[in-house]
Amino acid sequence: MKMNYAMIKKTALSLSVISSLILMSVSSAVYAEEEGALVSVEPVKKEQVKPSIWLAGNVISRKNSPISAEQTGQLLWVVEVGTEVEKGQLLAQIDDRHLKLQLARQQAQVKQYQADVDYLTGQKQRISKLREKNNSALSEYERVSKDLTVAVNQVAELNIAVEQTLLDIEKTAIVAPFSGNISQRFVHVGELISQGRPLVQLVDTDNLDIKVAAPLSIAPFLQRDAKVMVKWQDQLLQLPIRTWSQAGEQSSRTFDVRLEAKGLNILAGSAVTVSLPKQQAREAILVPRDALMLRENETYVLTVNKENEAEKVSVLVGQGVDSWISVTGALSMDDEVVVRGGERLQDGQKVRFDKALVAKLN
Repeated sequence: MKMNYAMIKKTALSLSVISSLILMSVSSAVYAEEEGALVSVEPVKKEQVKPSIWLAGNVISRKNSPISAEQTGQLLWVVEVGTEVEKGQLLAQIDDRHLKLQLARQQAQVKQYQADVDYLTGQKQRISKLREKNNSALSEYERVSKDLTVAVNQVAELNIAVEQTLLDIEKTAIVAPFSGNISQRFVHVGELISQGRPLVQLVDTDNLDIKVAAPLSIAPFLQRDAKVMVKWQDQLLQLPIRTWSQAGEQSSRTFDVRLEAKGLNILAGSAVTVSLPKQQAREAILVPRDALMLRENETYVLTVNKENEAEKVSVLVGQGVDSWISVTGALSMDDEVVVRGGERLQDGQKVRFDKALVAKLN
């Protein structure tokens, strides 16, 4: 009975300690909430930037090719969809047995005509010696010379045919002309494949471009390798202009602009929006890129008012300048925007500044 009482007393003491710890944690959380969320802020600034226009764009591959058969025959093997392949890797194999039989026949014919060449060469040498002693007619010598020339040309022609057949046999193995991914397969094993029929679709997934149909009016403001902003899902990227078309579409009054997206972890065919310059440079308000809150339906920044409360300000994003980006919205030079700690911050929520932590975050 004493043992049970001691155990009960010990359990009650443990529960009391746990309750005290929970109360302390709750009190600390409530205190922190009353004090405000910990944030880091930076003042906005003004600089000369080019006004921009946001346009829809598509991620495309620079190399996106249907790989076709160059020979006729039964398909013995074809690569699976989704396979990553290297340049020169086998994609499909067509039956080459009939070509190998053709090659054997041609090689036998080469040996046959080569035997004629050897015989006529000997005949020509013998007749030539007889003619030196006037024991052979000139016509006989000329006939043998003609037959020898014909036989030599026949051997040369057959050797060319052998080389052509060897090339045809090589072409029954369809290999990748560049590295990429198999996105589609148009045939099945066992089918009779005709020359020129597409077998698979090969897409280069590394060398990507972003293609934009831009209005002709912005052409004078484009610069090769100039970096522009690209919005994809909840990410804001900075990519260079690679090239653009020197001729526009008459019907739409647009021209093709390409952005360099090599190595970007994004699927070809994805939709993005691109900010391209549309006017000469002018003064604009800039905020750090880390201050932007990208959401599906809006983009905004959080400022801090005199009561240390967060205020949401919707903005339109413009051109990027290093780690800063121009925005259009209800911002002034006196404003400071939240650059750290704003991911879960709500409009109107109290904020506080811890200098040590702010310094560590920066």
